[in-house]
Amino acid sequence: MAFAFRYSGQKHNDALLALGNIRIGTLHDFRRIEHKRGIADANEGTKSVSHHIPYATEKDVGSIHLEALKRFNVIDLGNSTDVVLQNIQMIQSFDHPDCFVHCVSADYSKGVLDQFEGADSCVEIADLEGFYQRLTSTLNSHVPVQLLAISMVQYMQRSEDWNGRDWGVHPALIKEPEFSKQVEIRAIWRPKFGGGISPVVINDSGLIEFCKARELPL
Repeated sequence: MAFAFRYSGQKHNDALLALGNIRIGTLHDFRRIEHKRGIADANEGTKSVSHHIPYATEKDVGSIHLEALKRFNVIDLGNSTDVVLQNIQMIQSFDHPDCFVHCVSADYSKGVLDQFEGADSCVEIADLEGFYQRLTSTLNSHVPVQLLAISMVQYMQRSEDWNGRDWGVHPALIKEPEFSKQVEIRAIWRPKFGGGISPVVINDSGLIEFCKARELPL
């Protein structure tokens, strides 16, 4: 992830290159249907994890089924005896708290460009780590935040089978397979305060050095 690409309307990318102008959205704001195609996703930040027990007893020590009972907070058998579990379905739902999010693409291609309604220009971010270090510092001058991740998005269904170890892919890093052509890299910041948050628009000329205009991919 040394570099990435930002596909947007010409006026927005011109403002980034001239002023360091950039909008940092929020996870829950992406749920709004008013956003253009390629951005709006009503299910952002949500997922569920499930596990099915067809048959198990208290004697199945160390089995994924008995571990699931504890992890899903269903029941702790303790020293119980003569217990039979049959046809049990457990589901844990997740709705991640709102957080600040900024997205770019790892891929330079017309396939990505076509994913974003109204996008007619491209900016290359040549040093992604430096760009987000600077952006994190500038964002903190507006609102106190902690950078949680700069990571590739996973394109998958929002319902997972429990893997027997943890809760799987972070819900803020999941998008449905229909968005997979975007090849998205996502930066996520947690606000260091309670209450609601909203998108932040900043001008930081220090971001300009990390960016350069690119011709549209063919």
